[in-house]
Formats: sequence, C-alpha cells, structure tokens
Amino acid sequence: MNLIDELVTFFSNPYVRVLVVSLAAFLAIIVINKSLRKGLATTKFPPDAQVFARKTLVYLLVFGVFMYIIQALNLGAVFYPVMGASVLVGAALALAVKDILADAVAGLFLLTDEHFNIGDEITTQGYRGEIIDITLRKTRLKTADGTIIVLANGKIDSSGWVLHHQMPRRAT
Repeated sequence: MNLIDELVTFFSNPYVRVLVVSLAAFLAIIVINKSLRKGLATTKFPPDAQVFARKTLVYLLVFGVFMYIIQALNLGAVFYPVMGASVLVGAALALAVKDILADAVAGLFLLTDEHFNIGDEITTQGYRGEIIDITLRKTRLKTADGTIIVLANGKIDSSGWVLHHQMPRRAT
C-alpha cells in the first residue's frame, strides 16, 4: 500500500474523521470569537450587547459541532431522546427566568435605541432622577436627594418614561 491509500484508510475511520473535523471546527470558532470581539469593539453597540451577540453566535456554532458529532457517529438513538427532554427542561427554565430574559431584551432595546442616555433626567415608575448607569438588565437613577434607585429595564420599557432633560450628545 502506498501512502495515499494508507491516509484514505486512516481518514475513512469515522472516529478519526470526527476528531479532525471537531478540532478544526473548534479552532475556527476560536478565530471567529476573537474576530467578533475586535469587530464589535469598533461599533456603537454597548459592551453588554457585544458580549451577548458574540456569545450567542459562539454557542450556536458549538451546538452545530456537537450536532455534527452526533450525526457522524450515529449517536442519534442515544442523544435525541435526551435532547428532547432537555428542550422541556429548557422551556421550564425559560418560564422560571422570564423576567430576567424580559429585562435583558428590554435592556438591549433601551441601549440600542438611545431614547435616553447616561446624564439624562427621566421620570419612570414614580421615580424622577438622573440616569447614572444603564446595563443590559438594570438602569440606575440618582434622585435629587442623592438616593440611587435601581429599576429593571423590562419595567421601564413596559411602563414608559418621561424625558425631562437630555444631555447634549457629542458628535461621534
């Protein structure tokens, strides 16, 4: 047998093929993750939204690699019932943390829509104050007496707000 025939025989083994493809895929995912980190850093997306977008894409790619491994090794009979059960567990967890998810989605919209920003004065949910911090899940207001109020973004988005004083925006 010559070298080419030996390599063909070696790579025809499904376990070797899965190992090589998985290693290449995970190396590609690492490169994509680093490229996304650099690329998103140049955008106007807030840091929380950048991390969220990057991690979501990486998790989807890793999930795709695992699905390839299951299919290539014919492990569907073992894993598909487990995955079906995990979907039910995931749905139950999603219902349990729906407020956290609602806050994160509302925070993403508040951060990207820029209806108000740090330094602006708003009234929401009966509180009036200056916005001192906006994250993916919470917004912090400082009232006139110095009290800091922490409000969930989902509540702000659903109850609305009144913008009293908007800080001038710097040209970007």
